[in-house]
Amino acid sequence: MTYQIIYSSEATSAMSVSDLEQILADARSGNEARAVTGVLVYVDGVFLQILEGNKDTVLGLMRHIAADSRHAAVKVFHEAEVDEPMFGNWRMAFLSATPAQMAVWAGLEGAASLESILEEVRRSPQRVSHVAANILKALAA
Repeated sequence: MTYQIIYSSEATSAMSVSDLEQILADARSGNEARAVTGVLVYVDGVFLQILEGNKDTVLGLMRHIAADSRHAAVKVFHEAEVDEPMFGNWRMAFLSATPAQMAVWAGLEGAASLESILEEVRRSPQRVSHVAANILKALAA
């Protein structure tokens, strides 16, 4: 079984393209060594990430992320054993999105703010799977 965790966090400072590229390079090489897959979505200073792999490894990675000074307000939406990874083809895929795109992915078109979108996703387990499936579709496009 694969362990999957989905969380959001706020960037503690503005992220440049170069900053995001460095985060991705580090994540991809570390994930390769750890046999972790997933996706990182960056929206207006907020990270939404899905990590998949061995449970102990993923939980250890989450502890590392929560302690990372680049992240604040880390909130886990979902964690569970899954039959197979959704993002198994990517050591760390990346999407930059707008709040409007996040709203569509969550089935919340017309939502007022990214904060309200994420809060609704946190409260609604079916929205979590909806968002993950729509992120996967966006990567495949």
